[in-house]
Amino acid sequence: MPLYLTGARSSRVTKPRPQRTSSLPFNSAKPATSLHRAHTVANILDGHVGLEEEGALAPTGKLASVVDNSTSDVLSAIKYARTTMFEPLPDRAGMNSVGIAEVLNFQKNLPAVVSLAHIHALRSISSKTERDIQYLLAHNEVRRLQLVGRGNEVSGLKELLIATRDYEGIVRASGLPDDVVSSFIAALQANPRVHALPTSFLTRLHIELLFRAGFLVAPSLQSSRNVEAGFGRPAAAAPILSRSTSCPQAVSFDSSVTFESLGGVGSARRSKTTTATMAENRFVLSVPGLSSYLQLVDASRNHFLDLLRQFSRHRQAPVYLLRERWNGNIDDNANQISVAKRIRGEFSNVLPAKTKKWKSFRGLSFDWVLAECLGAGLIELFETHSVGLGVRALV
Repeated sequence: MPLYLTGARSSRVTKPRPQRTSSLPFNSAKPATSLHRAHTVANILDGHVGLEEEGALAPTGKLASVVDNSTSDVLSAIKYARTTMFEPLPDRAGMNSVGIAEVLNFQKNLPAVVSLAHIHALRSISSKTERDIQYLLAHNEVRRLQLVGRGNEVSGLKELLIATRDYEGIVRASGLPDDVVSSFIAALQANPRVHALPTSFLTRLHIELLFRAGFLVAPSLQSSRNVEAGFGRPAAAAPILSRSTSCPQAVSFDSSVTFESLGGVGSARRSKTTTATMAENRFVLSVPGLSSYLQLVDASRNHFLDLLRQFSRHRQAPVYLLRERWNGNIDDNANQISVAKRIRGEFSNVLPAKTKKWKSFRGLSFDWVLAECLGAGLIELFETHSVGLGVRALV
């Protein structure tokens, strides 16, 4: 029986049959690698499905805010902004006793001022907020501070608010003579709405002492010099008050510490500036340590916007990712991902002391900076379809 009619193998040479190719275009594409598939799955699991091409978020069309229900009035908003400004030291901060003391003293020695933009971010109705501020000014419960030159070049920092009892407490704890303190407080109570005191309300000696202590500032100072003196150094690099003590009486009245940091032009020109201001018949109200506050706010705003620009060319990012970047991507007990890593024995090897949040900003809260930038009109919050709140830079 011939072999080709049986199932036996033939030994003759046969030509290979040509493979049939499909006309579908996707069959000619290269198969996806395992690395690409793993990256795609990881993005889906991490919740990045709301990110469109090139990092653009998919908005729902609704804008969000940071209005807090506990801020029923302006005074409560000021208190809320002050109490939520810094975060408590973590259990594993990675700092020695000297570093912890520096952080705590810096936080305590900052003046109890809040920018007007921050108050508007915490309140829902701006017109009602302005009416409340005017009412509190008339009843001497809030003092408004207007910056000379410096605030004109920093968005949202032209006007600051401070509770009257806090301001008078700083004056009483400044170590000035009793007659100077009493006359200055009496002048403030007699003029609750003004942000600049006429020279006729105080004697020349009292004006000189208050000028040296940082409670009065010359209105004729050049804005460029004010900005350079106020923001020329790194944030928290040289706070106004001494780090070695948390006592308010430790404020130094030396020219290189108080007046220079408040925007002055040097001890050699102090008497000349004071005389020129006396001729103008008014001095602008200020508070010691204001320069450290302005440095901190300006540097934190710039860092916040830099982090936002690093995500994509659209300058927008989910809030939870931006929060992790601000915190330095450290392990957090409140973060479920960090808890899972710690259970598996993984550690990021990044302590809070090594992050910019604690080295430069002394533990400044992310939510506080978010409200500050939102009130100043630097960013906007919006809702997305799948990743929660998003942040978009407007400048």
